Amino acid sequence: MKRLSVLFAALAVCSVMWAQDVFTVVYATSDDGFVNVREQPSTKARKLGELWMQFHGLGGGVLLEEQGKWTKVCLRGGEVTGWCYSEYVGKQTWYSGEGDSILIAAKNPTELFTDNYADDGDMPVFATVKRGTILGDEFHEFNGYYELRTGHDYVFIRKEDAEIRRK
Repeated sequence: MKRLSVLFAALAVCSVMWAQDVFTVVYATSDDGFVNVREQPSTKARKLGELWMQFHGLGGGVLLEEQGKWTKVCLRGGEVTGWCYSEYVGKQTWYSGEGDSILIAAKNPTELFTDNYADDGDMPVFATVKRGTILGDEFHEFNGYYELRTGHDYVFIRKEDAEIRRK
């Protein structure tokens, strides 16, 4: 009976984790360096924009949903949301499930920022995520922010906008 109780408790914890969104950045993997973003999951749908390959190791959009052979994305900055053919979409995430703690978005919406190469002090918004989104278990503290590192680039979240849950 005790084993059964432990199993049900473990399944309850896992189902909560599976139900939460995990912040995943997407990028094009096609030979020409981009994939079309379309209004609907169809090659006949109107083109809204383009998802480009990684820049400084960071993708150009955020994964919203996967549906068959199509991936719904929000392009960097949030102006365009649409569908890309999944065969040409790569993904990166900072959540492996193996870390000692988990970084989670604590407000709705939570802004995520990226590097500013203009040196004027403001970091541009990379994306927004909803409260409860798992951002990663691989992160570092940096000047009032938590940072998710990739290649030569970073994604930042203000410390007051995040919650850390210890495992």
